[in-house]
Amino acid sequence: MGPSVLYTENLILKVENESKAGAVLDLYKRNSIIFEKFEPTRPAGFYTKDYHINHLRSEYNAYLGGNFLRYYIYTANRTDRIIGSVNFNIKKGTNGIYSEIGYKLDLLYQGRGFAYEACYNGIVVMQKHYGITMIAAHIAPDNEPSIRLAGKLGFIKIKTNEMCANVNGRDIYLDLYALDTSDIQ
Repeated sequence: MGPSVLYTENLILKVENESKAGAVLDLYKRNSIIFEKFEPTRPAGFYTKDYHINHLRSEYNAYLGGNFLRYYIYTANRTDRIIGSVNFNIKKGTNGIYSEIGYKLDLLYQGRGFAYEACYNGIVVMQKHYGITMIAAHIAPDNEPSIRLAGKLGFIKIKTNEMCANVNGRDIYLDLYALDTSDIQ
């Protein structure tokens, strides 16, 4: 299991439980237009506190079980407001254990290197605490900010149209990017 709190140069990354459901809901409400542009269609009740209470409880239990890690992102000077998250879904594949990464950042905090800082530090945790040597990212071909971030982190595109996802009620194909964590220092 990785650390539940991680301090980086500008950020605090924390595993949270259901007590932060209101703050998580606030993040999603503030950024619904930008997040929904690239994320799977939301289930009924997504924009309710009860949904996030249950979801955070499940995430926390998966963290304790060692198969999921989501860090909620705070700035070091504003520890009362969640500005995003980076998550790792740990899976077993034909070539062993690997992780899928997902990330999101509040529109007001984009362009400052915070997403890179959070993802990079999360990747280091995956490597050092979970023994993950391969991390996958599924990215929509028109999600230029995510493609740039993935490239900066060292991900390379390995397959086009690798999987289909329903986004805003329409099916889109996502490209597969991969990172070999042995290249991370």
